[in-house]
Amino acid sequence: MKIKHFMQKSAVLASVIAGAAIVTGCDSDESAALPLTNETAALRVIHASPDAPPVNVSVGNATPVTSLDYAQSSGFASVAAGSGDITVEAIIPAGNANVISVFDFNLMKDGRYTVIAVNETATIEAYVADESAASPAAGEVAISVVHASPAAGPVDVYVTAPGTDVSDINLRPNFTFDYKDPAVDAGALPAGKYDITVTAAGTKDVAYNISGVDLAPFAGSKLLLVAVSTTTDTSINASPIKLLVATDDAHVVLLDEDTEVGARVVHASPDADAAAKGPVEVFTDVNSPLGQQELIPAFRYTDIVPGFDSYVGIPAGEYVFDVSVDGAGPGTLYTSPASPTLTLSAGSEYTVIAAGLVGADPAFGLLATEDNNRSIITQASVKVVHAAPGAGTVNVYVTPAGQFTKEDVENGLAGKPLLENFEFGAITDYVAVPPDNYDIRVVPLSLGIAAINVEGASLPAGVVATVIARQPNDADALPDVLPTDFGVIVLTN
Repeated sequence: MKIKHFMQKSAVLASVIAGAAIVTGCDSDESAALPLTNETAALRVIHASPDAPPVNVSVGNATPVTSLDYAQSSGFASVAAGSGDITVEAIIPAGNANVISVFDFNLMKDGRYTVIAVNETATIEAYVADESAASPAAGEVAISVVHASPAAGPVDVYVTAPGTDVSDINLRPNFTFDYKDPAVDAGALPAGKYDITVTAAGTKDVAYNISGVDLAPFAGSKLLLVAVSTTTDTSINASPIKLLVATDDAHVVLLDEDTEVGARVVHASPDADAAAKGPVEVFTDVNSPLGQQELIPAFRYTDIVPGFDSYVGIPAGEYVFDVSVDGAGPGTLYTSPASPTLTLSAGSEYTVIAAGLVGADPAFGLLATEDNNRSIITQASVKVVHAAPGAGTVNVYVTPAGQFTKEDVENGLAGKPLLENFEFGAITDYVAVPPDNYDIRVVPLSLGIAAINVEGASLPAGVVATVIARQPNDADALPDVLPTDFGVIVLTN
């Protein structure tokens, strides 16, 4: 999804932040506290709303679940039995807001309850899932299945012996159901290996497939399988859904077996072109999953491959990269370490940045960062990469547009920087900020003035941005360049 899509959806933001609640159950003006009792029930919460922020979940006056993110299960928590309100609170930069309220929910003594937050944020609601009624023997697993992906319509589900051809016209699905249908109780199965295949209902068109899922480690347990939406282009290219497998106290996510790695590469080494007397070329090493292969020809300073908001799919595995003079063959300028190798995991998306100096310190190398490109409609998500070796240690200021001038920042009138003593090669975690326009200033400690001054940068709802600080192209000219010759490379989801 691109920025224009986020801007279209940003109209939803006001109602979400205002605390629009999807209410299930009877009306109530007051929060019902659970009675003081030694009797308990077990409550599990699963986050399946693809564009919603992390949540806190309260039961009465207690908050047994905190900071639960998308495609996660809280595991069962012990809560007081009785009648009380369940509240799901969205964690948002502008101040948390209640988005789901389930009033007077009856938690029976020794009962086990799974509440799933489903739908996109604008229509988020609570779905209560029943686990399997079967009591599995020591060599069995009891399974129930929930369709919680708004990205998929009615589906057929096949749970078969490994190697079964589901395209066989005579093979019928184990069950068929639609989004938010009641959970399907698959009963107790022998704890062996299975293929799980999902097709569009009434067809043999495969939407999801994974082979040889081993249930042996879960023998004697009850599992809840929840189909949730994939949220990155790399994953969607393989399947619109993934399976969250929830045990009593943990969870694992199973991706479609054809899911690749998403990779994009940024050229941010200011002297590499000078050292190569032209563009460089990037190869994968012979021991990488692709073998020795030209990955990027004619790669020039500030180039982004395949683009600022896209990724190329490559097989998962351990990679070694060669950077060479264009046309000279692999490894003439730089080879990334063989130990440790760069490990790229299926379903994840990575930005790899060629940074540093070929002919001086800090030395040329690759900065790799895993991107979390899930759009969260209540925030913009931003991380910062320091890839300007000539700037040295810097302070980074990110302030609402127009609140402070560049001179305010330089004179210490703009308060504490967002990033203080930020060194070359450092990469931040994502910072959640309210959707808005921002001024970004980068001040090298050695200069005391803003080397980078970006005013009015738009960060709309749902955008995920990586801001890379870079410097002028010729590192040898640094003593003669102006601070304004520094700049940023901005990548988005």
